[in-house]
Amino acid sequence: MLDIAGFSRLMAEDDAGTLNQVLAQQQSLIAPAIRRRQGRIVKLMGDGVLAIFPSVISAVEAAAEVQAGAARYRHLQLRIGITLGEVLIAQGDVYGDDVNIAARLEALAPLGGVALSAAAYAQVQGRIPYTFEDMGLHEVKNIPQPVHVYALGQELTSLPSLRRSPPASKPKAARPHRGMRPAVLLLAGSLAAAAAAAGLWGWQQAAQQSSVAAVMPGTPAAAAFEGRPVIAVLPFTAGNLQPAIARLLSEEVIRSLAPAGGIRVIAPGSARAAEGLLPAEAAALLDADFVVSGHLPGTLRDGVRLEILQAGTGAEPLSILPPQPQDSVSGLAPSLAASVVRYFGKALPELAPGGAADDAVLKLFTARSLMQQGDRSGAEQALQRALQMAPDWPEAQALAALWHLDTLTGPLTHLPHRAAEAAQMTAGLPPGAAVLQLRALAAQFAGQSGEALKLAETLAQDYPNDASGQLTRAWLLHLAGQGGAAQKVLDQTRRLDPLPQPAVLTVQAAIRLAAGQEAEAAAAAAEALALEPAAQRALVLHCASLAALGSFEEAAAACGRLAGAPLTLDQASAGFPYTSQAPLRRLRTGLSLAGMSGRP
Repeated sequence: MLDIAGFSRLMAEDDAGTLNQVLAQQQSLIAPAIRRRQGRIVKLMGDGVLAIFPSVISAVEAAAEVQAGAARYRHLQLRIGITLGEVLIAQGDVYGDDVNIAARLEALAPLGGVALSAAAYAQVQGRIPYTFEDMGLHEVKNIPQPVHVYALGQELTSLPSLRRSPPASKPKAARPHRGMRPAVLLLAGSLAAAAAAAGLWGWQQAAQQSSVAAVMPGTPAAAAFEGRPVIAVLPFTAGNLQPAIARLLSEEVIRSLAPAGGIRVIAPGSARAAEGLLPAEAAALLDADFVVSGHLPGTLRDGVRLEILQAGTGAEPLSILPPQPQDSVSGLAPSLAASVVRYFGKALPELAPGGAADDAVLKLFTARSLMQQGDRSGAEQALQRALQMAPDWPEAQALAALWHLDTLTGPLTHLPHRAAEAAQMTAGLPPGAAVLQLRALAAQFAGQSGEALKLAETLAQDYPNDASGQLTRAWLLHLAGQGGAAQKVLDQTRRLDPLPQPAVLTVQAAIRLAAGQEAEAAAAAAEALALEPAAQRALVLHCASLAALGSFEEAAAACGRLAGAPLTLDQASAGFPYTSQAPLRRLRTGLSLAGMSGRP
């Protein structure tokens, strides 16, 4: 049971800000830690999470990662309770006394620590190089027998990996039935989106219990929907394949849907955060009208079984599309995207052929996976290997240019030069979404604002579901002094990427600072930095806005965290190629107040 200390007080003081922090912490820390230890989130409940694990060791490892991350990045403070026992699994939920015990243990845990029941403690005793405090027996509500509690405090955050040998092969997940009693570990956590309960029990498995007839395009389920439906493609599950490959394939489907007209598609970043949730709960979290889920029964060549569910219609899918075998991996994602679009009776411009061998595609998947895990060096090596296998592959070339530019964490002092180099790296490539984005940014840094906005407009029209492209357009409008238009496009971007993202929050901070709303700018920049502490432009905006508010020491500390610090005014503002002088003056004035040298 993960509990946010003082959650009610925080909500009373700032409900929207607190909820944003909860969502960010759940997305960037809690859910990934649970998934990495083979845990399953069963549901989110207010400010709580209920999860099951294959072992107590897995749960304690997840707890250690969560508490260490919360302490390191100054997230909301948590308590965690863990117990081992049997539960009833029914309709995607779990029930039983041990669920209640996990909830009571959380309340007894030290702040930043974990409390274990006697059953859970017996599984780790002597296997962890730390000593638990015996807190004795406790009478807890609705449990007839006293609960023996063992507690571990802040040293939990420094635990090494607890596994002494490779984990046993993961048993096949049994199909959930009412009345089933597997032995599971409960890690219940009260850190979650207050807007939606979330579940992680396999929807695909539940759907297999129902005989649902496939609904073909043109039937009322799809055709009768008014307006532009919002569609979330959840991370796919896999049989024999590595789960990471299945997840990345679903993201490739999202990218293939970028040019689709008449629909809105949730961006990969937000869709990734909904991994493992029941489709109805994912729809609530992402504010989606339809959810697409997929399962790979075998190899990529065997195809993917797609299921589509409409929000608010129950647990049964509207449509089950059979696997579509492909001759090549590169053609699989575009084929799946075309199936989704056809279901909704919408148009998808003809996609260019993949143009790469299967080995190169899988190597590119590996590169993306390593980058998501924070292994930049490994990701770049894998990408270079993909380019060696397919040197003329536009997708790999464009990705290499995007990573070279690195507008999020790359040093600001070299950003204009990197933008020109990235544009040169994509010279002659087809005008895909990434290529148009790079060319627009390079034009802005070269002082060609009109050309940059023209390219951004083309990008938005040709790839309406590319959230990164829409964000680039909002950024360029802001740099041109069109704050109102920039905010409208940023709001559209948030519909595609509804969960907090550091790049989106950085643009919001810049718009707020330009409008003279320093407090709002500081808050948005701080939220961006909570998600990505190395976000360079967010650090600049945080520094300038805090200084404008009179918080000079905090502002100087933010500026001091910039790559290459101490920087001059010109160096710090290198990442802000304004063509409008008013916001540029406001930014430089704030940086000057923070102590940077140079003429404001």
